[in-house]
Amino acid sequence: MMSSLIYRHNRITRLTHWINALALLILIMSGLQIFNAYPHLHWGSKAEPEEAFFSIYAADEDGDIHGYIRFLGWRVDTTGILGVQQTDMGPFPRAFPSWITIPGFFWLAGGRRWHFFFAWLFTLNGILYFLYNLGRGHVRKFLFSPYDAGKILPMILYYLRLRKESPQEGEYTPLQKMAYTGVFFILTPLIVLSGLAMSPQLDVAFNWLPAIFGGRQSARTVHFLLTFLFAFFTFGHIFMVVTTGMINNMRCMVTGWYVEKRLNPEGLKQEQDDFEVKTEDPRNGEK
Repeated sequence: MMSSLIYRHNRITRLTHWINALALLILIMSGLQIFNAYPHLHWGSKAEPEEAFFSIYAADEDGDIHGYIRFLGWRVDTTGILGVQQTDMGPFPRAFPSWITIPGFFWLAGGRRWHFFFAWLFTLNGILYFLYNLGRGHVRKFLFSPYDAGKILPMILYYLRLRKESPQEGEYTPLQKMAYTGVFFILTPLIVLSGLAMSPQLDVAFNWLPAIFGGRQSARTVHFLLTFLFAFFTFGHIFMVVTTGMINNMRCMVTGWYVEKRLNPEGLKQEQDDFEVKTEDPRNGEK
């Protein structure tokens, strides 16, 4: 085996990555704080709790307060997880627990301010990342193409240890390309537009925004569901970072340098791996 030290991520990519990671975390936590003020989902323009197709709520059952999730008439007891939280003063009705929401225990105004600030930071930072890497030709490296579709199953088999050789070509696997393309070009535009569609001020100037979702409550529902898709993507991303070499991956996103191992082309057996550092620093000319 031989190893090469490769400069994979430039400064702007690393900086925007960590800014987006922080912004996304704050957005999810502050968004759940806002949702707690009205933990019901509707489709259309009207919002009546009894007409919601999804709710997280608390109810008194024989003197005990229980938390529940209700979806299309089906009810599941979620006491201890969702719907009710134990406090120093006893059980308190609360959709999502305080440890996963910010800021404060039940501060709607603060949650909205935090959410709006980090929403703009997330959007502008994402635009900077995309335009910078588009100009450098990096975007095409993680775009999913029809050519990658045929490698999805082999890649899954490789991760399941049912295939010895990885079908990966280049910096990103077919699954990574599919995930990144979906996040950048589908999830991100939808979550931004659905967020804007919930703003009464913007609705006055852009009344087509809520209309494209079928109403303001529909936009809220889409926004809520997309939040969990982003969370799912984030957990998957972290899982891949940990399982494919956490130290190497973290060093790469902090310093830019990545250690890539490959087979010795001469097939020579070595007691110790060679360590080859590229003499040409790709950072030359980087801004």
